[in-house]
Amino acid sequence: MSWPRLLRPILAIIVLAAAAVAAVIAALPFIVSTDAIRIRLAQELSAWTGYSVELRQPPRLTVFPVFQASLSDVTLSKLGQSGQQPVMSADRIDVELSAFDALMGHISFSETRLIRPRFRLNEPVTDLPQLFTAAANSQGRLGMVIRAAKTLVESNPDDPQMDQLASQPFGRIVIENGSLAYRRFGSPLEEQVSDINGTLDWPQTSSPASFRGRANWRGEAAEINFSASQALILLANGMSAITASVTSKPLTFTFDGKANISQNMFFEGALTANSPSLGDTMRWAGRTSSGGSSMIGAVELAANVTVTPQRAKFNDVMLTTDKQSAKGVIEIGLEQPVPAVTGTLAFQSLDLRSLISAFIPLPRADAGDEIDTRFVNQLDLDLRLSAQNATAGPVSLANLAAAVQVRGGRAIFDIGDAKAFNGSVQANIQIIGGADGANSELRFNGSDLDSAALASTLGVKQPFLTGKGAVSLLMKSPLTKWSSLLESASGNISLDLGNGQVQGFDFNDFINKARNDRFFALERKQDASLDFNRLSVKAAIAEGIATLENARVETGNGVLTLAGIVPFLDRSLALSGEIEFPAAPNQNQDQNAAAPKAPQPINFFVGGSWDRPFISPTSRPTEGN
Repeated sequence: MSWPRLLRPILAIIVLAAAAVAAVIAALPFIVSTDAIRIRLAQELSAWTGYSVELRQPPRLTVFPVFQASLSDVTLSKLGQSGQQPVMSADRIDVELSAFDALMGHISFSETRLIRPRFRLNEPVTDLPQLFTAAANSQGRLGMVIRAAKTLVESNPDDPQMDQLASQPFGRIVIENGSLAYRRFGSPLEEQVSDINGTLDWPQTSSPASFRGRANWRGEAAEINFSASQALILLANGMSAITASVTSKPLTFTFDGKANISQNMFFEGALTANSPSLGDTMRWAGRTSSGGSSMIGAVELAANVTVTPQRAKFNDVMLTTDKQSAKGVIEIGLEQPVPAVTGTLAFQSLDLRSLISAFIPLPRADAGDEIDTRFVNQLDLDLRLSAQNATAGPVSLANLAAAVQVRGGRAIFDIGDAKAFNGSVQANIQIIGGADGANSELRFNGSDLDSAALASTLGVKQPFLTGKGAVSLLMKSPLTKWSSLLESASGNISLDLGNGQVQGFDFNDFINKARNDRFFALERKQDASLDFNRLSVKAAIAEGIATLENARVETGNGVLTLAGIVPFLDRSLALSGEIEFPAAPNQNQDQNAAAPKAPQPINFFVGGSWDRPFISPTSRPTEGN
């Protein structure tokens, strides 16, 4: 027989076989009972999930491109609780079926597609383990597999013998346009996660599992990726290597390490987080900030993290904001309702104004006048800070050692030591909350300070004092409005300088005018100065007025003293002064002669303003008196 004649029957058999297969596939929707498939699908879905499944419409079977059943109007409810809202309802569920198994009267599927599913958690969400505990406690096949695995994990937590379990097929679940409704514990409000689109791949219960998808939460779209190398062990309260990432506009973070999601939760691995605005991230997370966190701007964090139900520890921290960066260690205690944060951070450079603004909004043109101090009752914080260089507004500091403590309605911002103004400074700010509002206290102490450098930093264009010495300040004030802060403050200030100069003050010209003029302006003399041996000032501050208790300038030509008031609000002056002169040296050789008398003191009044004071002598002695 020739080859052409031999090929003809072979080709005919192939064509007939292909036609038969095509005919069988085309006839599947007519051969297979849709009622049988509906019943079997309901049984399989219920067996896997442990929930009561209701298929309200008969399935629609399609053959091309794959053999699948489409189920419309599907609900899953807890067994015996049909009167309550369903755990899930879906407009449609598409299930890919095995055509051969369907002909044999069996149901097996590898991919389930949920179209517009609506998930609802009827109980308030307390924590992450609660969600997985519910899956493990279900009466379905998945719940039984998890419970069997949990027995092996409990018998040998370090090395559970999972090969003793028969691997079960799970398949792929695709979610299209889903939503999740839930309530947080302690909140009556229901929240929504919408626009859920993603794919869960878990071929076998013994294989790795992964989820990739997107969702919208609180108005922000987020991309979510998660994978677990031993997913079944993870669900059974064991340890598994995992990777997770969330990418959104307010926050992006990644985690790569190992985890246990039982009640004895444990995470250990490398964490990175990136926020373009700390304030926006806190608001997105539902943590409204009473401080001006938005002033901090972008924040990046990288650390090796260890998390337990009681504590989260961040080692090898690299913290970077848009203004500064730091290294250190941070711990967060989770035992109390308000997390307790402790840590140590070392900065190369630190903006103290930005740091304080993270807690209490500082005055800005676009902010209100009210001082918001709610943070003293919302935080439990103890941070130790150091910086080679730091700034506090116009003040530059070096070798800073500081601390921030917030606890029990009290906040303390403390500078234990720093170099500034060519000397050393210490400062302490306390904010104490109360039923009638918060009160504040400011303490500042400086030693060996350069008075000219201090005045220049405070905005004095032409400092009038040069010398080194000590400065001390104590101020107390209720914290209500920024506009009334100065006039409501009370306290005291002291200044003690040695061996310096009063720049622009012509002592001899002042004495001459005080003796001869009834009234004159005190003007700065560019080429004049008054050398002093000591200058000391002590004043009490209340209701926007500084009351000089002691102001004394000791010079070789006499002693100048001042007393009176200096209002801050209108920058006026109301002082009385006196110049006492030393006795002239005795140049008479006669030891029995009377000692020469000192010149009569000069008394005067100082009025006008800070920028242009006026002198009015109250006595005009003559040179010979």
